[in-house]
Amino acid sequence: MLETGGEAEMLAGFSSADVGPEAKEYNLLRADEEYRNGNVEHSIYYQVKAQFQSTDLRYLTESAELENQRPTSEELIKSATKLEKKDYKSKKFLQNIIKYLQQMEQEKPAKKPINEIPEYLDFLEDVQDPTEGLTRISEKCNSLPQEWCVLQLCKSFNPATTYSVFNEIIASDGAIYLTLLRHCRSPQLGPICLRISSENTVNLFREYSTLVERFRRVVTVDPLNMKGKEAKQKYWEELNGFDTFLQKLLADFRDIISPYSFLFFGKRYDCTVVQKQINATYTRVDDFCLVNQWGSHQRVLLSQAALHANRLDTADLKLVCYELSSNENEIQSAYELLKGLASDWTEVEERQPLASRRFPIILVVDERLDHLHWEQLVTVQEFSRVKSLHCLWRLFQNHKSNIKHGYYTTNIKRGMCVINPDADLVNSGRRLRSFFEYWLSQWQHLFETVPKEEVMVKQALQADCFVYAGHGSGLQYVNGRIICRARVRSVVFLFGCDSTRMLGTGLYSALYGAHDYYHGALCPSIVGTLMPALDGNMDTVSVTILSLWLAPGDNKVMPWTHIDRVSWLKNGIIKGKEETTPTMSDQPNYHLGSLCSILSLVQQGKVEPNIYNCCIYVCRGLPAWNLAVEKLPL
Repeated sequence: MLETGGEAEMLAGFSSADVGPEAKEYNLLRADEEYRNGNVEHSIYYQVKAQFQSTDLRYLTESAELENQRPTSEELIKSATKLEKKDYKSKKFLQNIIKYLQQMEQEKPAKKPINEIPEYLDFLEDVQDPTEGLTRISEKCNSLPQEWCVLQLCKSFNPATTYSVFNEIIASDGAIYLTLLRHCRSPQLGPICLRISSENTVNLFREYSTLVERFRRVVTVDPLNMKGKEAKQKYWEELNGFDTFLQKLLADFRDIISPYSFLFFGKRYDCTVVQKQINATYTRVDDFCLVNQWGSHQRVLLSQAALHANRLDTADLKLVCYELSSNENEIQSAYELLKGLASDWTEVEERQPLASRRFPIILVVDERLDHLHWEQLVTVQEFSRVKSLHCLWRLFQNHKSNIKHGYYTTNIKRGMCVINPDADLVNSGRRLRSFFEYWLSQWQHLFETVPKEEVMVKQALQADCFVYAGHGSGLQYVNGRIICRARVRSVVFLFGCDSTRMLGTGLYSALYGAHDYYHGALCPSIVGTLMPALDGNMDTVSVTILSLWLAPGDNKVMPWTHIDRVSWLKNGIIKGKEETTPTMSDQPNYHLGSLCSILSLVQQGKVEPNIYNCCIYVCRGLPAWNLAVEKLPL
């Protein structure tokens, strides 16, 4: 066990980046202990620390600079103790290491060392005290855009899976820590944490761990055996059965989180009428908390519920109140307060439609919870995921000059696509070729051609936007390490099965996803998938997302919503659904600037209605806004 012997004392002196997965387990264990002992703020510190591991440093563009900070062979020998020097003289192995380092130093020209390693790589590296650590965390969160809410989702420590493989870890039971690192009352009130545990989580984690393989078993068929009517009928029955299974799984997921689903609403768009109503709401909440002697934790939760009360039905409002107190009088009073504020917000939204829109929420998702469909909890909300607060802070530090009103703003003019590079997805290749030649004729296209690494790094990833559509994530064509050492300018779309799903790298190791390499190279935003999908469905979703977010090369083309979908899906032919169709010149409000808002439409099933087609698309990194198609409304 991690807490036995001197191992805990030893690990306490290292950052997760120094030790790796075992340090993650140690920090999760400490987070559990602190929470059980009532030290919630200390628990938050250990949760945040647990999300940053050794592999994260390997993915960063700054890693090459970090390598230059390593001591030379001469410095190593000089700093050795007498005992170490004695061991060195008597051990051939150590002598060979120094000899090898000396040889490498002669072959590799010395580079000018950087004076200071950027603090955003690991802003907790020099912190040992949890109180100081939480102060540091709060400082970082309060420096982020005021429009953001930052929610961290972390799975609790389980001693039974300390050295298990990934599939065993994600299938194992555990509590979910839901931490509001930055919320609607920040910075006046600090972070709060909830521990969500239920007897139903055992089955939820177990069923979720089988999801991808269940889907693959259904859709992996031999085309030669699918010509008969009975075979086709059986295929669709099994696919519909999977859809039913997934809907039930998502319903169970929502039930477990449901008392706190209101926490997944972001801040409202800021305008005069909204700010006036927010001030009135907080005054009533603060007065209520003062009278009932409620603490900061309850105050934050009540404030969040009050801001979005009109989006919650009667049952949800009552559920919130029962979570806030066990006193019947307080529960009834809180319910009446929320009901009154719900009416107030409805009136505000009727007077000012902008008041109903909300800024994105940044989800900091533990790698062991990343396969869950968090965006399905509130499908009307805009979300973007990151793997750690460290990752978010680094992206923010490098792109903050382009972040306006909570969005990474870009102006997409120049783009490149790599479509069906293996040339074995015949129907998909035909459909996507027709779309890109029709809608994005001004882009650089690469159809049915395997891209060279140089083309990927120097052209594709330096464009304003890069789209990959084919098998997987495209990492089979460009080494992940090469991406890490590059500097990716593009907003990236990876339309392939499992394109941004977290995968295991070995028996006992941290997980990785294609997005880790891109974020390591400071790519601002990535859209990808959590699991496989059928070609036709993915093509429909991908071109809908792109047509809503990217301006066409010619305004004389018809809006993509007006094309004959059947003709395009079957033959790749683009024609109108009706004899007379409008052009993009006639549709000035066709586009949406917010990429996350388009993904929200996908999550709602407005592009593909079946749940297995719509719940798999996620945005990772910074929430992006394309100024080329819509100005910020604020």
